[in-house]
Amino acid sequence: MELVNALQAFESAGGDGGRATRSAPRSCARRSRRRCICSALLPARDRGALVQLGHRESLFKQRWPVADPAALHKTEVTVVVQVDGKVRGRLLVDVDAADDQVRQLALGDDRVRPWLERRRVEKVVVVPNRLVNIVTRA
Repeated sequence: MELVNALQAFESAGGDGGRATRSAPRSCARRSRRRCICSALLPARDRGALVQLGHRESLFKQRWPVADPAALHKTEVTVVVQVDGKVRGRLLVDVDAADDQVRQLALGDDRVRPWLERRRVEKVVVVPNRLVNIVTRA
């Protein structure tokens, strides 16, 4: 049940928004729930109920779903933009985006620019696929 709850939480959070990523947890959760509920409700001796549900053999004899490695492949990530240690924006960038490109996107972001007005940018630290931290001085 913990697995089902975690998968449902992942699905409701949206994952990374990719269709394959959304369908994998949904499929796994559906199959896990079906196994848990059916195995709890049906005594081992009651084969007639299994047939009515569309199963020819015990649910425990069915194969477990196989993970699809392609569902885990991300092409875009959300990068947090901080100004002086406080979150001021988020950017959606390609996983393989160059640090200079991410730096320019962060400095040009409409939500970040007001925090840079009348301040001098001392340093811009880019942590690939995670965050951009902009350090300023008055």
